[in-house]
Amino acid sequence: MAGSKATRSVLVWHVRESWMESFVAGRHHCVIPVNESKDSYGRGLCGRNWPRAQEIPWWRLHEEDIDLVVLQRPGEIELTTRWLGRRPGIDIPAVYVEHNTPRPSAVDSLHPIARRDDIPVIHVTDFNRLMWNNGGAPTRVINHGIADPGYLYTGELPAVATMINEPRRRWRTVGADLLEELSARVPIDVWGIESESLSGTGHIRGKGDVAPPGLLHQVARRRVYLHTARWTSLGTSLIEAMYLGMPVVAVASTMAPLVVPAEAGVVSGDVATLAHALEGFGTDLSAASAAGKAARDFAMTHFALDRFLADWDVVINESCTEKGGSE
Repeated sequence: MAGSKATRSVLVWHVRESWMESFVAGRHHCVIPVNESKDSYGRGLCGRNWPRAQEIPWWRLHEEDIDLVVLQRPGEIELTTRWLGRRPGIDIPAVYVEHNTPRPSAVDSLHPIARRDDIPVIHVTDFNRLMWNNGGAPTRVINHGIADPGYLYTGELPAVATMINEPRRRWRTVGADLLEELSARVPIDVWGIESESLSGTGHIRGKGDVAPPGLLHQVARRRVYLHTARWTSLGTSLIEAMYLGMPVVAVASTMAPLVVPAEAGVVSGDVATLAHALEGFGTDLSAASAAGKAARDFAMTHFALDRFLADWDVVINESCTEKGGSE
C-alpha cells in the first residue's frame, strides 16, 4: 500500500552538495548517475559517504526500477528520456527543484517548466516562488533543512566570517564588491572556492575551500557572520552560521530579511549600517553571543532536517501515487 511509510527509488543528480547532503539523509533510495568524465551530469557520489545513495553508471539506469525523478536543471529532462527510455512527467513521475532566484529578470523570467502542468516545481524559498513566473506549473515550497552541527560558537576572534564561492566571477551577485568597505574597521575572513583571490584587498583574508567539519569550527571562532548576497537564493551557509550560534549581519535582499530576526543580528540595505553593526559586534562579545543564541533558536525552529525530510516524504509519495508509481 502507498503511504507516508513507502520507500521509493529516486533518480537525482548530484548538483548542490549542501542540499544533496540533506536530501539523501531520508529513508528513500537515491540513485545518482555517474559517467566516465564525472562531469556536471555524472558526478556520482564524489566520494561522499551517503548510505542511502547508490552511484549507478548512466548506461545502466534503464535497468533500475525508478519510482521518481528529481530534476534540478532543464537538461536533465532530455537525459532522463534518453537514459531511462521514459519521459519525465509522462511515463515516470517527476518533480523539478528550483534552487535559484530568477534570471535574467527579477520578475519576468519564465521558469523552464512553466509551460508544463505535469511536473511540479519545488522552490526552496517563498521568495523564489513569488518572483519566478511559474506559468501553469504546480508549485510548492520546501524550505532548507540541515543537520544540526551543534552550538560551536566561541567568537574568540574579533573578526568577521563569511562563505562565498567564486567571489571574483560572481562579484556583484554575491556582494563581493562590498567586502572592502565593510572590512575597514573589522577584518573579514572569507571561505569558499577561489576565495584566496580576495586576499590583499583591504582587510580581507581569503581562506580557500575548506571541507566541513573543520570549516565550521574555524568559522565559529569568528565574532560575527556576514551575508552579502544581492541576488542568490537563501544559501545553506547562512543557515549553518545561525545553527553554530553566530550573530548575523546581512544585506536586506531576497529571503534574508525573513530569516534573520531582529534579535539575531542586523539586516539592512545601507552599507554604512552594515559596517557599523559589524564593528559593534566585533567589540562586544556579550552582545554577539546573545544575538547568536537567538539566531540558533530560529534556525533550529525553521530549518530542522526532520521537517525537511518529512516535507519531501509527502511530495515523493504523492507524486508516485498520483502518477501510478510503484505501491
